[in-house]
Formats: sequence, C-alpha cells, structure tokens
Amino acid sequence: MSDLRVRRTRKLLREALIELVGERGYDTVTVRDIAERAMVNRATFYAHFDDKYDLLLDVIGGTFAPVRDNPPLPDPGVPGWLVEFLENLAARRRFYLGVLGERGSARVREDLRVYLEGLLRGRIRAAGIEPERARVPHEVVVAFAVSAAMGSLVWWLEQDEPHPAGQAAAWYLEMLTPGVYRALGVG
Repeated sequence: MSDLRVRRTRKLLREALIELVGERGYDTVTVRDIAERAMVNRATFYAHFDDKYDLLLDVIGGTFAPVRDNPPLPDPGVPGWLVEFLENLAARRRFYLGVLGERGSARVREDLRVYLEGLLRGRIRAAGIEPERARVPHEVVVAFAVSAAMGSLVWWLEQDEPHPAGQAAAWYLEMLTPGVYRALGVG
C-alpha cells in the first residue's frame, strides 16, 4: 500500500474517532463504528491500529506533544507552546470532553494522569531539584499539579464559551507555577 494511501486511511480513522467520541463519548464507540464512519472495513482498521485505544493514543499523542516536548515549569510569561496546546484542545473540544469529561473513559483519564505525572517527575529530576530542598515531597507536588491541571482543563472545555487559550494559559500558570516552585524549594 502506498504511503499516501496509508496516511489517508489513518487520517480517516482519526477523524472518525474524533467525530464519534464527540457525539457519544469514548466508551460507547466500537471499532466497527469507527470503520463504518471512515468507510473502511474492520480488517483495514486492524492493519493500522491494534484497537480503538491504540487509535485514541495516536490522536491524543499529537495534541499532547507540546506538553511532552517543553518544560512543565516555564520561565515567567506565557509560553507559545502552552497557548497552542490549549487552542488544539479547544479546536477538538467535543472530542476531549468525550474522552476526559463525564462521558469519558476512566481508563483514559487514569492513563493520562500517570503519563503526565511521569513527565513532571522526569522534568523535576532533569532540573536537578533535590528532594531535600523541597518543602513538600515531590510525589505530593506532582500529584497536586497534574490533578489541578487536568481538572482545570476539563472545566475550561465544559464552559459554553471558553475563555481564550492565552487567557486560560496565563491563569493556569498564575495559579500553579508559584505554588509548585515554592513547594519544590525553587526560587
């Protein structure tokens, strides 16, 4: 199969998942539903993805790449990558509410929490922040910061008219960064 056909098929499958999850929530969507919406057969689906969760990770991975690739404890100011990340979430608002909101999947929320906690732990280690300097144990800081960020993101997406991404990013940083820095004994 040509590279162009592979990319086109994968794009159709991603779009089908995004639409269906936005309409019904993640847990009720089946591989059959996705294949039908993408106008491919199930064998074609399985030629590209192991299951619907594998496809979901592919979709989410693209959106969360800026979080993975940039420091979680930014310098003062609102980094462009954070605004872009929030804009991408807002552009797929119904999808992300279908994944992370009330109609979402507990498994996905838990896996995302574990993933983000791992990223933050790694960044704390990479920054050379010693546990002895911290006012609060690293694990408590990590759990708090990730839970607060995830809860705030879902709240923001649930608003009928979400605040602009730049404003939301500034608010998140204003609320989270000083407390996290202080708890870690930085600055």
